[in-house]
Amino acid sequence: MAPMIPDCDFIRELGSGSTADVYLYRQHNLNREVAVKVGKARQDRDFDEAFEKEAKIMAQFSTHPYIVSIYGSGLTPQSRLPYLVLEYAPHGSYKDIMRSRRLTVAEMLDLGVKLTAALQTAHRHGIIHRDIKPANILITSANQPALSDFGISTSIYESKSRTGFSVPWAPPEVLTGKSGGSETSDIYSLAATLYGLLVGKSPFEYIFHPHTQNELAQHIVSDQLPKNTIPDAPKEIEQILLKAMNKDPDARYLSAQQFGRALQTAQEDCGYNMTPFVAEDCDEFPAHHTLPQSGKSRFGAKTVTPQRKRSKKPLVITLAALAAVAIIVTTFAFVVIPRMDSKKSDERTKIDTMQTPHSGDGGSSHDKNGKNNANGQKDDITSEDAGAAVPQATNLMGTADGQNVTFTWSNPAPKAGDTYAWAEVEDGSAAPGAQTSIVKEPKVTLNVAGGKPQTCIQVSIVRADGRMSASPAMACAVTKQ
Repeated sequence: MAPMIPDCDFIRELGSGSTADVYLYRQHNLNREVAVKVGKARQDRDFDEAFEKEAKIMAQFSTHPYIVSIYGSGLTPQSRLPYLVLEYAPHGSYKDIMRSRRLTVAEMLDLGVKLTAALQTAHRHGIIHRDIKPANILITSANQPALSDFGISTSIYESKSRTGFSVPWAPPEVLTGKSGGSETSDIYSLAATLYGLLVGKSPFEYIFHPHTQNELAQHIVSDQLPKNTIPDAPKEIEQILLKAMNKDPDARYLSAQQFGRALQTAQEDCGYNMTPFVAEDCDEFPAHHTLPQSGKSRFGAKTVTPQRKRSKKPLVITLAALAAVAIIVTTFAFVVIPRMDSKKSDERTKIDTMQTPHSGDGGSSHDKNGKNNANGQKDDITSEDAGAAVPQATNLMGTADGQNVTFTWSNPAPKAGDTYAWAEVEDGSAAPGAQTSIVKEPKVTLNVAGGKPQTCIQVSIVRADGRMSASPAMACAVTKQ
């Protein structure tokens, strides 16, 4: 039975999962349909902290045109179960599309640019999605894609934790337990999703026809995807996807923005209209791009002009979301449709690692010097930057002054556009409920009222293209004598 939600009339059930039910309601005051996700379990303190964290994550992204919006949150009046009020996506998901037809190359490229921009936005805020797949890309009332389900997302400082994942779309390092998720694992999953939408199945299901989940995982970890297997796709398009799915995370695109730029370049080379890349602190188009010409492209495709209409979400959404977070302490994880499409796993796949290639080419080799991408075009970063790891912050130290402690640090090799991701830590790992924050200056001040004997943080340098320090710097300050 659907619960009573303030100011909402129940319409029908949308879906049900192991931890939550999703219903369609109509809001009285705004006369609009909304998706309401209601948790099945009663809350405890740990749940409270997790749901509050998810709501804060969602509120940061609510105005992005290709991420599902949050409108509010609360507790059901009678059963006191947590719920979220979310943007309703009436046209289903890309899982539904994959079941009925294959995307054209033009459709895939347009979708890819939009979703890499959404992903760049999340990564820019220090958030890793960890479960990108067709079922988690919804289709809004404006017929636009919207990335959903940050329910198992995490901060960059918590990425070593184990988590549920969807085997067909997960990268090798996640399946083997070597990583709990990273920016490059998100890039892999998005590329696998785009590949799957072109062929009608997840990549390794399409090529190897496995009979079990474990067999599928074995193929993902141990086998290479062959080239020239995507019907009607130019080889340059396939090379982009295979590079993003390279078994070596370091050989993939270094950021979602780089992946998006490669897709935009492919649009231009195919003669398609270039889709704007909509992300914070990023240009919509690469430098020196040209308008498509009529006739044939160099890939042999006929030129077309897809619509470039782009939805813009009003500022009121962000204000409402932030108000909801501030007023409602207890909230619920971010999902519009529960993850019901494929069996989840939170166990490491048992793989014979002796058979696992250390650096398969995935269809195209990664240029360690950053000279050219799979299209022969220049990547967004310079050759000098591509081969150099982002350094660790130095001279990190904290000074306590009454109820405040101020941490400062140095950037040993500053670059234009550098920012800093920081989070409070305890015992060498992220503190419970800690949020990753981004600052532009190498300084942060925390209020430490509450009597903790010491306060510790860790800091990573974040480049303008999304790359960050391989390991964060850490320091503590004594805050109570």
